[in-house]
Amino acid sequence: MKKNSHPRKILWLPVSLFCLHLLTLSGTAYAAESLEQAWDIALKRDHVLASAQYKEQAAQHQLSSAQANYLPKLAVEAGYLRTESEPAAKINIPALPMLKGASLPFAQDSAYFGGVTVSAPLYTSGKISSGVAAARAQADASEARTKLTRSELKLAIAQSYIAVLRAEHANEVAKSHISAVSKHVSDVQELFLQGYVAKHDLLASQVALANAQQLGLQAANALELSRAAYNRWMGRPYDQTVELVDIGLAGQTPAESDLNTLLQTANTQRKELQELTMQSSALQNQAASVRAGHLPQIGVSAGYSKLENRYLAEDKAWWVGVVMKWELFDGGLIRNQASQLAVNAQAVREAELDVREKIALQVRQSWLSQQEANARMQLVSKAVEQADETLLLARERYRSGLAPNSDVLDAETRRLQAYSNRDNALYDRAFARLQLQHAAGQL
Repeated sequence: MKKNSHPRKILWLPVSLFCLHLLTLSGTAYAAESLEQAWDIALKRDHVLASAQYKEQAAQHQLSSAQANYLPKLAVEAGYLRTESEPAAKINIPALPMLKGASLPFAQDSAYFGGVTVSAPLYTSGKISSGVAAARAQADASEARTKLTRSELKLAIAQSYIAVLRAEHANEVAKSHISAVSKHVSDVQELFLQGYVAKHDLLASQVALANAQQLGLQAANALELSRAAYNRWMGRPYDQTVELVDIGLAGQTPAESDLNTLLQTANTQRKELQELTMQSSALQNQAASVRAGHLPQIGVSAGYSKLENRYLAEDKAWWVGVVMKWELFDGGLIRNQASQLAVNAQAVREAELDVREKIALQVRQSWLSQQEANARMQLVSKAVEQADETLLLARERYRSGLAPNSDVLDAETRRLQAYSNRDNALYDRAFARLQLQHAAGQL
């Protein structure tokens, strides 16, 4: 009994592991990926967004650098000095002619020196404060650029996500079309063998089947292309099959339908406008900071220094001083630099006005596209039902000899178009909703 128990355990272990592996694979294969999950995965690995985030960090460091100008600066200086001979002063005292030509050393020919200096600005005529305001505005502009990049990427990812769903439905419709035409070809061939229909009907049906199969190949290729594009966003192998939550069939959350409200929301929330506003403000503050260079700059400095010198009574000392600098004339350098920044600020303001006009048009276009998609959805479902009924009726009439073969093929073509129109309307509506959210600055 003991000898037989070991082989059973050895065999049971790989079987258990294999079953567990199958369960794991099945759970992975059928876990549908939602659009929110796709956004989360793609945005974490996107290089464009990462670049924008690094630039935002750089702008924050620039702001910290500008704010550091308010703080005192502490410097330590040390060194060693060596001269060819001891520095000395010539003595020339008329009352003491015997000392004429003599010299009096006042420093050593070699010495160590060092000191500590603390300096701080007292009054800069707004140069530092304007520089800080410019850096803060630039940091806000970089933050707005990051949010804009994120919003644009989310729309692009959603478009790729919807393209996969659209291609999957188109592929299924193409398969259904091939199946329907194949069934009709079988019916025609059977009637032809019985002598009820002419060979022309059989040939026409076979041509229609070949066209349907070609359409199926194109639909399958389009599906693979859309999956490859989507997997690129996800950082996966291009040929990996994914299962997505069908947002076209899911209940649609009604978007804000009031156009005026959407326009107002876009004016306040679109990140392009915020970025341009902050860039203009940054340039204006930079111009003010440069202009302040023509005004008095006052600072204070203090320190402690030591010089190795045996001829001095005291070779170390504390000191403090107040310094003022007022650059009265520089040949127009500061004035022209400030004017350049001010003109650039005006150029950015003009660009902002142009973007506001374009955004208003974009919001209106997206709103109209959503209205159109909603209206189409009320028509396509009924058209699909009618196309199915028309095809059934045409087949029955053909089998009964009451309708020509072309009626069946035309009815199948109309059914294919009806299903394609339904899917297009379905996903046009889903994408139009996301486009409207992006246009209003809500994505």
